[in-house]
Amino acid sequence: MKLKSETKIIGAGIAVFVGLIIGFIISTNLHLFSESNAATGSPVIYTSTNSTVPAGSGPTNFVMLIKQDKPFVVNIRTTQVVKGGPIQMYQNPFGNQSNPFGNFFNNFFRNIPQSTYTEESLGSGVIISKNGYIVTNNHVIKGATKIYIKLYNGRTYKAKVIGKDSQVDLALLKINAGNNLPAAILGDSSKAQIGEWVLAIGNPFGLGWTVTNGIISAKGRAIGGPYEDFIQTNAAINPGNSGGPLINMKGQLIGINTAIIRGAQGIGFAIPVNVLKKVLPELETGKITRGWLGVEIQKITPPLKKAFHLKTSYGALISTVLPNSPAAKAGLKNGDIIIKFDNTKIKEMSQLPWLVENTKPGTTVPMEIIRNGIRKTIMITVENWNNSKNVFKTYKVSAKKLGITVIPLNSTNMQAYNIHNVYHGVIVSKVVPGSVGQKMGILQGDVIQKINHQPCNNVGDYLKEITAARKEGRYLLFIKRGNIKLYLAYSYSK
Repeated sequence: MKLKSETKIIGAGIAVFVGLIIGFIISTNLHLFSESNAATGSPVIYTSTNSTVPAGSGPTNFVMLIKQDKPFVVNIRTTQVVKGGPIQMYQNPFGNQSNPFGNFFNNFFRNIPQSTYTEESLGSGVIISKNGYIVTNNHVIKGATKIYIKLYNGRTYKAKVIGKDSQVDLALLKINAGNNLPAAILGDSSKAQIGEWVLAIGNPFGLGWTVTNGIISAKGRAIGGPYEDFIQTNAAINPGNSGGPLINMKGQLIGINTAIIRGAQGIGFAIPVNVLKKVLPELETGKITRGWLGVEIQKITPPLKKAFHLKTSYGALISTVLPNSPAAKAGLKNGDIIIKFDNTKIKEMSQLPWLVENTKPGTTVPMEIIRNGIRKTIMITVENWNNSKNVFKTYKVSAKKLGITVIPLNSTNMQAYNIHNVYHGVIVSKVVPGSVGQKMGILQGDVIQKINHQPCNNVGDYLKEITAARKEGRYLLFIKRGNIKLYLAYSYSK
């Protein structure tokens, strides 16, 4: 993690599209993978909770635990070549005032060739195999031209990247330092409990092998991003801790520390170790494959719950079905609500991407949906993830009353609002500040295509359906915004 700018900062909010297929081989006591891209050709051999190696029941204080686990934590230093030059440092000496010299300074510095310089970053990692395999965050080594690993005994080795996965922010490294390195015992993060004591060990601000303690504050945290199932802890995590271990009181690795929120104290996030176990086979081969459905989904908010006459808020609302996608081939439609995928209940919208990502392309699974209030099960065949389409989005809306102006969808108006490839609907030209429309999330330039499931092809349709919706006491708008489609809802008591 970079000291200045590599801190992993993740805001809450946006949910997401699909991708990642993972398989893993489990033996009784050891996890063995026969194929490897490692320089030595040796496989990753890690010890899990099923191993005969005793993990202990947890010390009465942290001293023995730290002595046991510190040696498998490493410091990571990366270097990368960055292009720069005087033009990047130039600032207008007149501030926001008019510059009497015009573009003189800009033109002067523009003609000076850019130089390059080497930038260093710091992070942490965990030795998971005695033969030198190390796990860290992908963002720790992203863009690195050289990676150096410093062991607890003070020795430094150059590392090779074996595999990396930006979706779950994990990377697998390899050093050639013999076959008897201290290695972490991989625990079972599904058994971790809220309130359980944990330790974080890492390299914060370059202060190597720093230990902090706390408890597990929450599990299954969705904090915005492709992967949404983090362990939350109040054990202090700072810049440089990224990639380091989160350890339980048995000395077992239960998470990889990865994220903090700027300005927050006592809030850090770790990737569960069970995720690492799943992606490790693909990290080892360097080939990441993911499942893909081809839908955009929304979180079911209270207004949407009421508009769709749902009894609960669980599930994922489909706002867009991409043409020729697995979803389209299976007959899914906008407005369908996915409540089960491969017999797993979708309690939170953020569950769906991870479930799909972990489904092998070509696999046909059952999916339970609600369509027009009726439950039905369809079979869908998951296909290979397509990076250009794989983006899940979440939209939160709330409202108290409408207050918008619409205009016809013609070539002149489409050009004025930079609208392309839309063939029916009406354009929102004005949203009254403080109105229900604004609070619902309606934006100027949105194209309203349906109102309460009825087509809205022109201003006449809009007036007719808005009037009917008002009498009914609920609004459910289906709109197109740029390249996305989504539902916005509001209801009130008559």
